[in-house]
Amino acid sequence: MKTRILVVEDDPLQSTILQSALKTRGYEVETVPDGLAAVWKIREGSYDLVLIDYQLPEIDGMATARLIHDLMGEAARPRMIALTVRPDTVQDREARSGGAFDGVIAKSANLPDLLAKVDQFLLAAADPGARHAAEAALTLQDWIEYDQAQSRTPMPHTPRILVVEDDPLQQSVLKAALVRLGYDVQATADNLDAVRRIRGGEYDLVLVDYQTPEIDGLAAARLVGSLVAEAVRPKLIALTATPDRLTQWEAVHGKVFDEVVAKSANLPAVLTTVARALQSGRSTDRG
Repeated sequence: MKTRILVVEDDPLQSTILQSALKTRGYEVETVPDGLAAVWKIREGSYDLVLIDYQLPEIDGMATARLIHDLMGEAARPRMIALTVRPDTVQDREARSGGAFDGVIAKSANLPDLLAKVDQFLLAAADPGARHAAEAALTLQDWIEYDQAQSRTPMPHTPRILVVEDDPLQQSVLKAALVRLGYDVQATADNLDAVRRIRGGEYDLVLVDYQTPEIDGLAAARLVGSLVAEAVRPKLIALTATPDRLTQWEAVHGKVFDEVVAKSANLPAVLTTVARALQSGRSTDRG
């Protein structure tokens, strides 16, 4: 069986160069331009190694690697190497937040050196055969659980809301205002944690800050749309400083949010939007 490699690189020229060079080594290579596309690809097939550009649109390389860890587990996931112009930054971040990558390769390395490092890494890695078997079983179980789940614990009478906001003051204000209205409210500072919570918990509605570290609100909403069954998916409200830009994106690509609220809106307007979304029930018309 040929070793399968997925290259995650948003620069078309670099992606083509890497793909061609790796194929000359006898590897089977596919490419995708962003982290979300990588998740979908890994969902569809088995890979021995994923080379991930650290600087990616919507969801950066570190968040992509962390998400793959979450979805597949340690035994089943492919090995992952970060490609970066600043390897020290990646290593420092890994030291602070826990390892997501199995290795780091500097983009400043010339192509023969980069290929040699990939070869060395694959030779040193555990036998992929056993991992493929575990991957097939775990991936099937994981995706079926979240794609086809038909029921969960019934919703409590008090609506449960998750606030996703990385500004501590804004998070505190939103949470306090919603609690005063009688809602059961939880909060988190980043969208990747929000995706984890939504997959594992029960929420009626999620207020999503559009600009957050690692993974932006649009990427988070698209992940929720793919990973969580429609019957149990919460309402999603985007809080953004650029509502027109998001609305235009949805007009072209399809709706991912139930409501979009400008961050310039006053608090009563935000609370009115929350009440309206909760009263309308679960959405069934997302694109």
